[in-house]
Amino acid sequence: MAKSKEGKASKKALSYGNLYTQEAVAQFLSNFGKQPDIDEVLRKAGIARHKLRVLLDDDEIAQAVETRVDALLATPLRIEPSDTAEAENLNAILKEWFFEIASGAMNGLLFGYSVQEAVYELKPEGYIGLQWIGEKPMEWFEPKNDGRLIYRPDGTGVEREVDQVFKFFLTRRKATYQQPYGKALLATLYWLFFFKQNGFKFWAKFLERFGTPILLGKCKDTETEDMSRALLDAHAQSVLSIDAEDDVSILSTAGTSGTAGAAFESFNNQLIRQIQKVVLGQTLTSGTDGAGSRALGQVHDNVRMDKLKSDIRLVTPTLQAVVDALCNLNGWGEYKVMLGEKPKPLNKDQAERDVHLKNAGANFSKDYFIREYGLQEDDLVEQAQINFSQFSAVPKQAFSFKASANKLTGAQQEVEELTDGQDDLTLLNDAEIKKLVGASDSPETLAFNLMQLIPKATKTEFTAKLDQALYAADILGYMAASEDK
Repeated sequence: MAKSKEGKASKKALSYGNLYTQEAVAQFLSNFGKQPDIDEVLRKAGIARHKLRVLLDDDEIAQAVETRVDALLATPLRIEPSDTAEAENLNAILKEWFFEIASGAMNGLLFGYSVQEAVYELKPEGYIGLQWIGEKPMEWFEPKNDGRLIYRPDGTGVEREVDQVFKFFLTRRKATYQQPYGKALLATLYWLFFFKQNGFKFWAKFLERFGTPILLGKCKDTETEDMSRALLDAHAQSVLSIDAEDDVSILSTAGTSGTAGAAFESFNNQLIRQIQKVVLGQTLTSGTDGAGSRALGQVHDNVRMDKLKSDIRLVTPTLQAVVDALCNLNGWGEYKVMLGEKPKPLNKDQAERDVHLKNAGANFSKDYFIREYGLQEDDLVEQAQINFSQFSAVPKQAFSFKASANKLTGAQQEVEELTDGQDDLTLLNDAEIKKLVGASDSPETLAFNLMQLIPKATKTEFTAKLDQALYAADILGYMAASEDK
């Protein structure tokens, strides 16, 4: 008994206090000092993360980044639920500051993380709103791997943890425990930017040296220094006066300039394609050598939509944090930020019409449901179709004296003839057919209901009874059977 208690005590001691905290933690870096930035690109380049901002001065990078930011800023914004006065106030606040919040949060994509500060004020309408909100220099802040945010103004030596509920809002991209600063998209572009800028410098020097023809002067009676000054003046004024015995000729690199120009153009175009692929995911002409197609354009558009959805997921938590702060300060209820097109409301009359058309045999394409009902292509899946090739309905009515004597309708007469003369087969009787057809609204539903009715039937028996039921359904009509006609 003592050993049992001792064993339980030892197991409790092994886990005591560790289930609610992280054990593998470098306490010195977690609580004191600044954790180093372990991004390999930044380390090899020897630059600080916030200095990646110089990449946005490049025309190609700036345009590609602006394309993604513009797509996000053009996305509709709404608050759910939206039928209250509080929701109207929140909508008014977000519409006023959406550009600043979304742009600041998108810098988290470019630099790995971004920090925004909010200043509140009491509005004339009687609620607390935003006086100002905007991004602060990222080098003043350090995100910790436990979620804390440390404020360190440059050169002051002061550091403190800041509030992330009401005052500061942190946006991070692909942050990990090892790299709490997040993954900066501009760090991926650094070497492309480096080679692009230096490639232009090399090209400018090449043109300076070989793009302008070199004047060669041969002097006989003229002094060499005088000839040199005359040649320099000729470069500036395009006019040269020499003695009759002197000679001036042009030295040019025939063919070299054209070859170098083609090589530089190929080099520059490749860098541009790589930049666009990194920022936009793909370009319309990347990898096609200028040849395009509608299918390629569709793929390009799908990739851009995927990027937009990714940006929405990055920015939405920051917007939601701002809304939560405003709700807590004003004592409002819970509201959700929704980015994207509002789902198209269902047109009941149109849906009922489409159901009747479907029952009548009409088939609708995926494009119809996407256009008319606002569905996504991924929402629509292909269903396995049952092969009904064994059955073909004969649109004719057999003559029967029995039907006339019993005053049967045409539909009832067909069912009677369907069940007569088939004593050698174990088929469905009249009541079973009526019940089966009445409970089905399509051939697929009929086959499913028949499977539930005879689960142990062999393939041959099921096929025979399915043909019988389908024939009756085609003659009777599903609605006629359900109304017991």
